Amino acid sequence: MSSDAVIKVENLSKCYQIYESPRDRLKQYIMPKLRSFFGGKEVRYYREFWALKDVSFEVGKGQTVGVLGKNGAGKSTLLQILCGTLNPTSGRVEVNGRVAALLELGAGFSPEFTGLENVYLNGQLLGLSKKDIDSKIEEIREFADIGDFFYQPVKTYSSGMFARLAFSVAVHVDPDVLVVDEALSVGDSWFQHKSIDRMKRLMSNGCTVLFVSHSIDSVRAICENAIWLENGRIRLIGDSRSVTNEYMNEVFIEHNRITLAATGNQKGKKGNEGEGQDSNDSCSSHGARRRFQSAGSRLDARSVLEVREVSIRDGDGDKVEFLRQGDPFTIMVDIDFLQNVEDVSVGFVIKDQFGQELTGESLFNNYRKSFHFQAGESVKVCFSSTMLFRGGQSYSLALRINQVSEWDRSDNVLIYADDLAAVIEVVSDGESPMWFMFKQEFSVEVVYG
Repeated sequence: MSSDAVIKVENLSKCYQIYESPRDRLKQYIMPKLRSFFGGKEVRYYREFWALKDVSFEVGKGQTVGVLGKNGAGKSTLLQILCGTLNPTSGRVEVNGRVAALLELGAGFSPEFTGLENVYLNGQLLGLSKKDIDSKIEEIREFADIGDFFYQPVKTYSSGMFARLAFSVAVHVDPDVLVVDEALSVGDSWFQHKSIDRMKRLMSNGCTVLFVSHSIDSVRAICENAIWLENGRIRLIGDSRSVTNEYMNEVFIEHNRITLAATGNQKGKKGNEGEGQDSNDSCSSHGARRRFQSAGSRLDARSVLEVREVSIRDGDGDKVEFLRQGDPFTIMVDIDFLQNVEDVSVGFVIKDQFGQELTGESLFNNYRKSFHFQAGESVKVCFSSTMLFRGGQSYSLALRINQVSEWDRSDNVLIYADDLAAVIEVVSDGESPMWFMFKQEFSVEVVYG
């Protein structure tokens, strides 16, 4: 293990024996011994299922790594092995330091014990002395924020209360490694924000975090790096932005396949004609109208188009990383089309730092029709407006490219997505301070009497 690595996994594999019936399990227990005694040929009465296969990676001190993958990809199996609650079939795992884990809600809690008693029980399981727990008990109670239920048996708790108490214990035992497996998804939004803030504080103090979540926004907000597991193997490992983008595009491809199968791959044809744009830097002129037939698969954006750049430009057309309140700006998307493709709409959503969707626009919404493009064609799609958001914070831009022709979106197919295509900082206007999210103009009058 490298000097700064807290977790090291080498060629980790986990195999389960799957039996068709209890009778086969009994045969597997008895028959191999009999066959070995009489010199017979070995026969298996089970099939192998590899939950993990040859998984290798390292996590350094203070790093936060998200683990992505569909159900059954091996995420929970990996975390259980790292926590020591499950033995691997082969491979090696090294974890340095105290591990606090949230693998299942209420795991390690005795339902007959009160919340207070379970805090002492779990704290001792994590290696704390009674004196250590005494010094933290009030902080744990306040963070869990479950009121008088803290002194009631946990069998009376809701799943959200379980999550609050379990998380509060885990983050207050000063762990070297914190492992979280979807445990925060049941909490209310306020507790989720508080939990993420606490995790970031742990990270700043050198705690290493492994975080499993189906929420892409959560992984991007918390994690520096990410691991994408697929069928027990590592599909991709790298920075969280690139991994989550690839993962979401794969999810969209699968979603599109299901959508098209359900609709019989039939799209409503209204005879709409697309309107292309020329390839110069100006977004004020449009090319001739034309219509093309789609060629090849409509499902995989990588074979259909390439997004060369997403940029934010000021009123002079220059690329910028910040804008002032009231500044004119343009979102410019440069796209190369690799195949003939029809019924295309390009759109975006702007989000705040919490992932809240604030506003957006698309070609289809604006023109009430979709566009058609030809293989080899390069286009620039531009969205121009005035910055009305509150200054003093940053905003992210999510890009969406769809195929759609029906106004009710019944045939909508998402073929490309980048949830972090650009980030822009908005600078406050000191002469006209703004305390709300948007600058909305109002007519104001005072009526006496």
